[in-house]
Amino acid sequence: MKIEGKWSTLAIGILTVLRVALGVLFLISSISKLQYPDLFIDAVQNYHMLPVGLADLFGTVLPWAELFIGWCLVLGIFPTFAAAICVLMTLSFMVGNISSFFRDVGEACGCLGNLVNMSHTTSLIVDVVMLSVAGLLIYQRRRAGVVGIGSLLRLERLRLPRVAVLALGAVIIAVAMVVTYSLIPQEKPPWKERIDTALKDDQVVVMFFWRRDVDDISPVLIMYMELRERYGESVDFEHVDCGQWDDAARKFDVTDFPTLLVVEGKNSKGYIVYPQRFAGAEDRDALVAAIDEILVG
Repeated sequence: MKIEGKWSTLAIGILTVLRVALGVLFLISSISKLQYPDLFIDAVQNYHMLPVGLADLFGTVLPWAELFIGWCLVLGIFPTFAAAICVLMTLSFMVGNISSFFRDVGEACGCLGNLVNMSHTTSLIVDVVMLSVAGLLIYQRRRAGVVGIGSLLRLERLRLPRVAVLALGAVIIAVAMVVTYSLIPQEKPPWKERIDTALKDDQVVVMFFWRRDVDDISPVLIMYMELRERYGESVDFEHVDCGQWDDAARKFDVTDFPTLLVVEGKNSKGYIVYPQRFAGAEDRDALVAAIDEILVG
């Protein structure tokens, strides 16, 4: 009996650690997405698995669902329900990562927002681990929820009716979510901040996307300096290292480097981009014509 009791206590300890660890992972994932919501929506759209409207909805709702699951698992409130949702969400993640092997959706999966650029293979491995842990929590639900606030609310000495326990648990989770969101610094990546500032000043923005592993880009840089001197304050020239900010490449669907594009403005749907793209210095005349057309028109 003593041995069985020790094993039971050890099992409860292990399940509690796994539950909290899975919850923390969801919290980290949620916070990184909520900090840069537009970038995550762009990442969802980049998979081309959902219509634009549904992709926007999925990208907006998912971080909040992850925040809910994370706090449920960490606090031990509705842990079985949260684990069940986790299974469904993880299966959707796996479908997305598997699809990346058959189509070009970019190198990073976007699973942890802009915090960690995991490859699709690594993400798929993490998904399998998450699915296994969530399944174990459901299978061992009696032991997995022993340690936590939810278990305390169900103590007989409190004599709380079931409805009150559910309501109080929901309130605790809601408060945790609101407090978490209020503490998240709403920041823009530097490249986006510079573009938005330039557009507010009624400047046309020319973006130069490059990577360190491409061939010699000195001709483009020389052209850049010449055009900057030519247009002065009318045009803002920005260069984006997509090795560091691959979210910018995903945002504008840039896959070839170097690439130059012209941003004319911004509306409720996003950036207004001139339809033609420019490969480099050899497209100088076309780029100048595009800039002049926008400035005149």
